[in-house]
Amino acid sequence: MAFTNLMEKMVDVRLEEFYKHNDFCTCSNCREDVKCVALNQLPPKYVSTRKGELFSKVEQSMDRQNVTDIDFALHNAINFVSKRPRHEERE
Repeated sequence: MAFTNLMEKMVDVRLEEFYKHNDFCTCSNCREDVKCVALNQLPPKYVSTRKGELFSKVEQSMDRQNVTDIDFALHNAINFVSKRPRHEERE
């Protein structure tokens, strides 16, 4: 198993919830930008084994502070990207 950043997976889950309940651009560029901005505000949580991944997921899912921190970072990231959207522009 390669290194996995569990924070990235948790951000993905919470981001889906944000998109279900709010009206933001969901194009791939804006989604990636929101995710990058949010992840840069959060500490990484790396694991290298499947056992470590399972243990960390259980531990972190029970930690309300993690969810609050992720939600706060996503809220800030969505506000930031909404003011500077790239949408589906080509690079």
